Amino acid sequence: MPLPPCAVGNRSTSLEKDIAQSLADQISKEIDKEILDSLMKDILVEEGWTGTGNLNPAFGDRTYKSEWYDETAEWVHLNAQGDYKLLRGQWLCKDPQDATMFILKWS
Repeated sequence: MPLPPCAVGNRSTSLEKDIAQSLADQISKEIDKEILDSLMKDILVEEGWTGTGNLNPAFGDRTYKSEWYDETAEWVHLNAQGDYKLLRGQWLCKDPQDATMFILKWS
């Protein structure tokens, strides 16, 4: 038995609201992550951590390479002597020598 036209209209309105809410939630999470990553980056730099600059091709002028994160993460994991974090497309290193070696390797 087919649904009356008003029931179909209500269902599509509800679906549209659900989709809009889902998109709003996703955008909100992305904004929150950007804000938190920026704050964390600023705090670490204030505490003496050294950034590697924007060598990430997704954030700079270089041609984007999809393997960049995997390659640099592996290199950092195998070579860094101190702590490190990837925030906003930039590696931050607690040991300035790690950042220097990263820059020499990847720039």
